[in-house]
Amino acid sequence: MTTPSPSSPPDRRLTLQVGERIFTTTRSTLSESTFLDSLLSSRWTSNALPDGSYFIDVDPTLFEHILRYLRRGIYPLFYSPDKGHDYALYAALLEEARYLGILKLQTWLEEKRYLNAVEVSTWMETIDDGDTSFLEKTRPANEWMELYPEWGVKKTYLCPRRIVVHRGSPGACGRQCRNARGDREDKYDEEPVLKLFVVHKKVIFNGDVLRRQMSEDNQESKEGAQDTTWLLRYTSVSGT
Repeated sequence: MTTPSPSSPPDRRLTLQVGERIFTTTRSTLSESTFLDSLLSSRWTSNALPDGSYFIDVDPTLFEHILRYLRRGIYPLFYSPDKGHDYALYAALLEEARYLGILKLQTWLEEKRYLNAVEVSTWMETIDDGDTSFLEKTRPANEWMELYPEWGVKKTYLCPRRIVVHRGSPGACGRQCRNARGDREDKYDEEPVLKLFVVHKKVIFNGDVLRRQMSEDNQESKEGAQDTTWLLRYTSVSGT
């Protein structure tokens, strides 16, 4: 492989040796990185290895995420419903973004904008009768439930005449039942009952936060709104 000349087209393929892995890309893809752009510039033509590739002392696993961002402008998201965000991986990627001089990715990670990419909606309901038929319902992959069972005691009315259909229904007892009870208090049987506290959770994914252009536009809109709010407050205070 021959060393690319400084006048090579920006879309010409080049090879990067990152740690023990090899990546193939183009100079135009890497142009957002000030470090890589300088490495491939005419000022540092001697940086190429004899086979024409360039060695970069960066963690290859992290560089894979960086190259994916440089190619399509999609910010990385390291999230799973069971573990949440992988903050250690974000921190490691941030250091590589600083080292490689990728300002937009660096800023996005520093400001923790990935937190806006995923929202978790939570609501709770209580099932008092132990009916678990709702568990058989088919749900989307981004929805799940957490069950917290609790045993309690339920008092059930007992008919003085031991009529089964009157059990649990004091209003079903008539004059004969009242006569059988006499002056005694109503009797109740204690039965164990299962109460379920059901916590529903739903993950809401906002893909626009990961798109470089959309993320920048949203950030500019927020900053513009803040400036407008400050101006209105300043005008209001000045006018009083």
